[in-house]
Amino acid sequence: MEDGLSGSDRRRIVRGTLQSFLIQGGSVVLVFLSNLLLVRASDATSYGLYVHVFNWVSILSVVVLGGRDDLVLAQLPRYTGAQHSRLVRLVRTVNRWVLAAALAVGVLFIGLLDWVPIKTLSDHQALFRLAMIAVYLTAALGLNQLVLQALNNIRLSQVVEKLVKPLLLIIGVGLLWLTGAPLTARVLVILSCMVLGICCIGVGWLVFRKIKVYVPPAGEPAKTEGGLTRKTFYFFAISLFTLLGTKVTMLLLPLYLPAASIGVFNIAYRFADLLIFPFFLMHTVLPQLFARHTATGRTYTQSLFSESNKLMVLLSIPLLLAIVVAGPFLLRLFGQDFAGGYRALIYISLAQFLYSVFGPANTILMMQDREKYSAGCLLVFVGVLAAASWWLVPVGGVTGGALAILVSSAFYNILLAVVVWRVCRVRSPFLGWLIRGGG
Repeated sequence: MEDGLSGSDRRRIVRGTLQSFLIQGGSVVLVFLSNLLLVRASDATSYGLYVHVFNWVSILSVVVLGGRDDLVLAQLPRYTGAQHSRLVRLVRTVNRWVLAAALAVGVLFIGLLDWVPIKTLSDHQALFRLAMIAVYLTAALGLNQLVLQALNNIRLSQVVEKLVKPLLLIIGVGLLWLTGAPLTARVLVILSCMVLGICCIGVGWLVFRKIKVYVPPAGEPAKTEGGLTRKTFYFFAISLFTLLGTKVTMLLLPLYLPAASIGVFNIAYRFADLLIFPFFLMHTVLPQLFARHTATGRTYTQSLFSESNKLMVLLSIPLLLAIVVAGPFLLRLFGQDFAGGYRALIYISLAQFLYSVFGPANTILMMQDREKYSAGCLLVFVGVLAAASWWLVPVGGVTGGALAILVSSAFYNILLAVVVWRVCRVRSPFLGWLIRGGG
């Protein structure tokens, strides 16, 4: 599709995308079944509370990672040539950081809930104490999956989380349901912690096997690289703002709506995530390619961007049509109460579709030493989303929250496209007419 790409990079994109498509396709089915089983086996209130707790687990795990996940994705591809001591040292250092940070964050968060009454949090202290285990496990799992991805183990980097994790959750919920055990929010949190623990052990073993070939000979001096602290800070900001961009609206919902509405919104969001599926497919291949070609030049980066952008759009259009047509049926599978989330499903789906239309602009900034621009754009995005959600959720409920996501997504993607053009001179095809017209 693009003449500027090398044959090896094109094969890597096609092969990696195909592998990711098969794995993520299986994951979509398993995640759908696991959520369906969770809703059917418990009740809307317990499920909504479980979702609420794990929203905070996601946020705290990003704090624990502190940007180290994106750091390994940006740096390890540059070390695979002849800088093995740096590669091994970085992997070991970031894993030690995650363990220490998880302990500190867990103690501080639980202490905060004890000392300061916080609405929607302090009322569920027992659940959050249990969930602190999941914070470390989520962070460690995410970190080591990106270590595998950075070393071009595309398939292995996804199998555990995307296939094994939801499969184990389905088995666990199914066994508890068959025994007649009540699936309260507490039981669901404990089960999720057990599943995450098994997945972490599996991914840790895979990382250990893969980095053995990079361990330098005994006596070789360890090589270090300066300037990573500032990069790590920006990566942490990017991770935090990205997560807040997916959680801000849902975190505001409990202030205005009952727990059951959170469950409806979550299911609509889950289905809408199908539209960002092509974007994530390409993200399993592109970051390490952009990082490896940092010094190659603008022309090659433009070719990588353009080809991946076209593939994303081609994969996204059928998914959008499927959501529009099958949305009401899919929502009713979870119960009649969930059918009211159809308009929210459409708005969030359109918001996710925009990421494929505008292409992997944020990935270029992150992987080619311009992470501060990425952090700045995301900060603006979170601010716009928070303001829109604060205005629209009280007025429109679940539908208003979804509309806030659509508005902020459009604003963010346009801003990002302009910044990437100005900073990297890489053009989004969607905005090509504007750039040609304005110079």
